[in-house]
Amino acid sequence: MLTTVRFMIYQPNLAPLEVNLPTSTITLGRATDCTIPLKDRYLSRRHAEIAFDGDVALVRDCGSVNGTMLNGEKLTSPVPLRPGDKIVLGDTEVVFEPESISESRSQLIELDSTSHSKNLAIPVRDAVDANARATVLAALAVEFIADRSMNELFEFILDRVMDLLQPSRVAVALLGRDGKFDDVRLRRRDEEDSNDLLISRTLLAEVIETRSVISFVESGVNERLAAAESIIGQRIRSAVCAPLLLGDQVLGVLYLDFLATHGIVAHEDVRLIAQVASLAAAKLETTRLREESIAKARIDEELRTAYTIQSRLLPASLPQIEGYVFAGTNKPCRTVSGDYFDVVVRPSGKIYFVIADVSGKGITAALVMSSLATAFNIFTRTDPSPAELVAELNVTLAPKTAPTKFVTLVAGVLDPATGTIEFANAGHVAPLVVTSHGVEQLKTTDMVVGLFTTAKYRNQSLALAPGDSLVLFTDGVTEAENAQEDQLGLEPVAEALAAMHGTPATQLLETVETRVHLFIGDTPAGDDVTMLAMTRV
Repeated sequence: MLTTVRFMIYQPNLAPLEVNLPTSTITLGRATDCTIPLKDRYLSRRHAEIAFDGDVALVRDCGSVNGTMLNGEKLTSPVPLRPGDKIVLGDTEVVFEPESISESRSQLIELDSTSHSKNLAIPVRDAVDANARATVLAALAVEFIADRSMNELFEFILDRVMDLLQPSRVAVALLGRDGKFDDVRLRRRDEEDSNDLLISRTLLAEVIETRSVISFVESGVNERLAAAESIIGQRIRSAVCAPLLLGDQVLGVLYLDFLATHGIVAHEDVRLIAQVASLAAAKLETTRLREESIAKARIDEELRTAYTIQSRLLPASLPQIEGYVFAGTNKPCRTVSGDYFDVVVRPSGKIYFVIADVSGKGITAALVMSSLATAFNIFTRTDPSPAELVAELNVTLAPKTAPTKFVTLVAGVLDPATGTIEFANAGHVAPLVVTSHGVEQLKTTDMVVGLFTTAKYRNQSLALAPGDSLVLFTDGVTEAENAQEDQLGLEPVAEALAAMHGTPATQLLETVETRVHLFIGDTPAGDDVTMLAMTRV
């Protein structure tokens, strides 16, 4: 009978997150009151849910705008989940891993019932102060000084404990941020010994909460110990569990045991293990911090390189066309952006422009953006209509992008002689036209780019009179959120521009940016913000 279930959550540019939840209805979405809240702007507030019928978990979409995928197929009705199933919501992937509390799994510390027994509990500080095997510890301390990778350090600790005490099994288990063991390494003296660890929940809680080293005696001489299923089931004669303590922080545990006739732990061994755990804790933490620092520096360098490459895809300056003023900005919320804009002047004198937003953020979105930029500059060379241009972009991108990766965009062409603009809108935020009569919202749109190769697009048109402007932006503007998670929307932006007929494009974009900042206050931007405007003077 399942009592808890586990999910692994993968989001762009974030470390994988493991969550363990009871088997009651689980909601997933952008709302903070969801069981699993997800910071993903492509999700509905209550996007999907998982309900349980006995041991069967059923996942269903809750009428979300962008849908829910299960193993690459869109959910249209509740579907039973199987181990390893992948639920995709926007840019987020949730992997289902059912887990029963009573199940034993290889090389993972599992918990049995709350029953346990001990014959010795020594506070770590008392144990560390003891003069146990001083010569051995001095030599070991010198060995700990050497720098090793985290994997090599785990192997070193296991090897030394195995050499010193000759246990049946020894394990090092580190605690994750959620308080669960997320990295467990096990060494066995005999390959026929069990590769599974099943340890009392109460015992582990006592080791961690009291910062004490706890040992077991041989089960045959202790009636209370004989009742512990984890001890009997694994034929444990004796064992030691010590916290990996750094200051007052418990990083994990060091565990060793003796099975059947392999031996038994002695009192002085407990003190030795306590000191080994103390040395190991300090070295594990410094090694972790060093490796995180190296990894972060490497990622930062790669992101800086990616930013440099991506910035070259955006126009360094916009064309100077008599009778018109162009302005554009791109402000990523991270180092790299999934937004794009460009303006290209053709030999015929016509001016092609585009503004686009790739779903998601970070490196993955930036890669799709670079493909889009290359395709736009190639396809405009044949002077297509906007609808033909967008169709070509769609046919190029759709076979190469994942189902959750798509692009919204507006692409158009301006005839500077007449002020006529033809454009096609592929699921993008409505363009705004600033005229002497106010602001018009051009809301007619077609299918986003990158999902279906058969998608069709329509040409739309407008004419800019002197003083008129066309203003385009990505949904980083309209979906900007304040501290209460309210979104700005399109109407406040239109209202801010309503009285700005005849204002140059640069000032129009400054006005939009100011309106966004007034709305969100000190709340960090949650999405890239890209804008493009043109004014006929």
